[in-house]
Amino acid sequence: MKFIAVVLIAILLSSAYSAQLLTKGSDLKKYLEGTKDGTFIILFFDREAPQLRTEDMRNQIRSKILKANPAFNYFEVDIKEQEYNPIVDGMMKLDREEIKHSPTILVASEGRGYWAHGEKAVDDVTFHLNEYSVDKVREARKQ
Repeated sequence: MKFIAVVLIAILLSSAYSAQLLTKGSDLKKYLEGTKDGTFIILFFDREAPQLRTEDMRNQIRSKILKANPAFNYFEVDIKEQEYNPIVDGMMKLDREEIKHSPTILVASEGRGYWAHGEKAVDDVTFHLNEYSVDKVREARKQ
């Protein structure tokens, strides 16, 4: 009986996590165009950039944003992967040179977004969540 409970919990956790996995750039583009509701936190990074900065930013996103807002949609985009070029170069027009040095974060919902880059990017995004998160707006209306 305990084994079945453990297996069920593992299946539920893996399916909850897999819902946040992104298959390719076309999925993210559709989400950002409005096919998926909610708030998006997207970490744009370069796999050839300093990994300590990227990992530090990941950890800060988890601890300062996602821990308090588990319903947010979190994605990571490696700008070196070609399938993200329509988003990186076309839709978002990101500066690839900046991202070579440090990741860039986007918080977005309902067609509005806020960008932050550099050492204090996570704190900056956290400060602006109430303005750019549809989930935070809905939460404030309920109170």
